[in-house]
Amino acid sequence: MSKTEEFIRLGATSILVFGIAFPLWGQEPSIEAAPLEVAPIPQLIDVWDAAKVRARRPLLIAHRGGVVAPGAPECSQKAVEMPAAHRYDMVELDTWESKDNHPVVFHDQNMMRACGIDGKISDFTLEAVTQIRFLNSDETITSLDAMLGLCRSLNLGVMFDIKSGDGSDLFFNRILDLIEKHDLDKACVTLGGSRTRKYLKGRALLTLPGEMLEKVKKGESVDLNGFFWFGVPKTWPIDLVKPVQENGALVIPALNTFRYSEENHRIEAREDAERLLEAGVDGFQIDSIYQDYFDRPKVQGAK
Repeated sequence: MSKTEEFIRLGATSILVFGIAFPLWGQEPSIEAAPLEVAPIPQLIDVWDAAKVRARRPLLIAHRGGVVAPGAPECSQKAVEMPAAHRYDMVELDTWESKDNHPVVFHDQNMMRACGIDGKISDFTLEAVTQIRFLNSDETITSLDAMLGLCRSLNLGVMFDIKSGDGSDLFFNRILDLIEKHDLDKACVTLGGSRTRKYLKGRALLTLPGEMLEKVKKGESVDLNGFFWFGVPKTWPIDLVKPVQENGALVIPALNTFRYSEENHRIEAREDAERLLEAGVDGFQIDSIYQDYFDRPKVQGAK
C-alpha cells in the first residue's frame, strides 16, 4: 500500500507531516498488528555519508535491542528481526563483556528481570550464557558475533550501547574484529564512555562532546564529521539543529518512554516527533511503541 493510499484509508484520524502520517491528538491509530515477513531492507545504511542518510530520512533506530513485544524480548534475535520487517534502518545493541571477554548482547545489568537468574553477563562464559533462555520465550541470550551476522543479513545498521565501558582490551578488540567480519564498518554509531570512544573512533560515529556543541553555540566553525548529536529532545536548543548539521554531524534525538510521563507519554512523544521533524533532524532512536508515528504498523504489546 502506498503512503497516499494509507493516508486515505486513515482518513480524518490522521494528518500528514513531511510525508509521514501522524494520528490526530488524543486518538490511537486504527492499524492492527499483522504478521510480517522478515526480509532484508533494500540497502545497508552508510552513516558516514550524510547525504545518503538524509535521502532516506527520517532514519529510525530501534531502541532496547529491537522491536520489543510479546515473544520478542529486549535484545533477543526475534526482537532484532522485527525492525527489518518494519523497515527500520538500525537497531540498538546493548553489549556486555562475558567472563571470558566475549561481547554479548543483553539489556539489563542483572539477569533477574529478563531471565529469572540473579547474575550478570560477566558471571558466565560465552558458552554458558548463550544457553540461558529469556522468561516466557524460546529466545536465548545471543553473542554479539551472531547478532551482527543477523543484522548484516537483514541490512540493519547498529547503534552500540557498550555497557561494559571499562571492559578489557580483548573485549573491545573483539568488537572491532566483529564489525569488520560482518562488513558493518560504515553502518555503526555508538554510545559509551572514554574507552568506547577510544576504541571505536573511526569505526563508528561517536556522540557529540559537550565542548564541541558549545563551540557551535558560539557560532564557531568546528569539524563535526564522525559525530552525531544524541540526547533528550526537550533539553535541546532547536535552533542548533541546522548549525550542527552544517558542521558535519548527524542529529538523532531519542524518543523513549522513560523520558515522558506515564499517563501522557504518547502525546508528549508525538509532540517532540513533529517539532523535531520540522526542525530537520536526521532521524530518531525510538521505542517501538512509537513506530506508528512514522508510517509503520503499530505493534500490539510493544514496549
